[in-house]
Amino acid sequence: MAGLRLGFDARQAVRAVACLGLLVMLGANLPGHLSYDSVAQLYEGHFHIRETWGPALYAWVLGFFDQFVPGTSLYVAASGLIFFASLASLTDLRPRTRWIAVAVLAAVCLTPQVLIYQGIVWKDVMFANCAVAGAVLIAHAARDWGDARRRWTLLILALVLIAAGDQVRQNGIIAGLFSAIAVGWLGALGGERRRWRRGVVWGLGALVAVLAVGALETRLSLPAKAPKETATSTGIHIVQTYDVIGASVLDPTYRLDILAAANPEAAQMVRERGKLDWSGRRVDFLDRDTVIQGPVNAIPDEAWSAQWFDLVLKHPATYLRVRFEDFRWVFLPPVIDWCLPVYVGVDAPAEKMAPLRLKHRFTQADVELVNYSSWFLGTPVMEHATYAAVALLIAGLLLWRRQPVDIPIAGLQLAAAAFAASFFIISIACDYRYLYFTDLAAMVGLVYVAIDPPTPWRRRPEPAA
Repeated sequence: MAGLRLGFDARQAVRAVACLGLLVMLGANLPGHLSYDSVAQLYEGHFHIRETWGPALYAWVLGFFDQFVPGTSLYVAASGLIFFASLASLTDLRPRTRWIAVAVLAAVCLTPQVLIYQGIVWKDVMFANCAVAGAVLIAHAARDWGDARRRWTLLILALVLIAAGDQVRQNGIIAGLFSAIAVGWLGALGGERRRWRRGVVWGLGALVAVLAVGALETRLSLPAKAPKETATSTGIHIVQTYDVIGASVLDPTYRLDILAAANPEAAQMVRERGKLDWSGRRVDFLDRDTVIQGPVNAIPDEAWSAQWFDLVLKHPATYLRVRFEDFRWVFLPPVIDWCLPVYVGVDAPAEKMAPLRLKHRFTQADVELVNYSSWFLGTPVMEHATYAAVALLIAGLLLWRRQPVDIPIAGLQLAAAAFAASFFIISIACDYRYLYFTDLAAMVGLVYVAIDPPTPWRRRPEPAA
């Protein structure tokens, strides 16, 4: 028809690929993949009870979607929509979109971390999606900072998502911290007087808001008559026990004097059985040994804590040796197949499945997904170290360009690297999902820089907010 022109530019192509990626992901994974943790939290959310150490907010979220469509199909669709919509919206942050971004986004959508992991019902995926979406919303607020109504709307949405993510992952506050720093930076822009004071006020205000809203979200998600929360103290005790036993295994000269003073027979048994059970790969080997669990439980928690402080303060070299062994397994595992690189299907005890009308599932489609993921095992695509390095590189490029919309995305990259580093202190198992946020954030950063690359020969001055 004369005068009618159908245009399809790179910006529209990126959005089309994001939409297609969402549809392919849903088609490949619905109604979702559920491990024991997933089913246990869905059970809590469905029946409004509290039985596990899992985050109460995550159980509530699963229960919320379950009341509309039984199971996890609606949750997986909503979670995936948040992530893919964030990717599609990145084009609105830049004045132009390069065609290379289409190829980069397509490659990202085909990785196991996106194609399969987005369909796994794990809190790690929810945290990563919320943190990514929150950072992208802050970037949109930076673009429209002068429009107070739009700015506050976007910041409030970001606050809700980031706070929710922080509550479902123990060290998720790292993402909240870097988001608050980004908000502080943006708040300091514009004007010449007292910029740093304005930035501090904005940043501290954002951090306090994240903590307060997160605490409120968790409080509102707790069922009636829920038992007292002990997840944090229990987690600390597990890490301390794991470290002390590891020290006694890796350094035979390290003395368990404090444990021995509390219970000498138990301390001796811990040392002897620890040689057989302890591994930097995961704490589960200790948990599954009933012989060592008796002595471990016979020693008071206070003695374990005191022995751990003795290890950290008086034997730092041994402590770092233990932590390095733990960290290398989660960050760059020698044998990735031992670290649950991917999970598909549905499996949990019958007493949890039956009340939810769930059935065990491992179909031919699930087999195909496992086979697909195996193509990437042992390659840089499935290595956290790759994404941590990429995140740091992207952060450097964006901080060099330093346009307002770059700051939240740079903060997301630094959060990804810091999140990975935090497992040097807290790692107790090497499951691939634990550092999923690092991978996903770096992928989002790759798409963002591909849309409009920051290059040395065309650096733009930082516009005023």
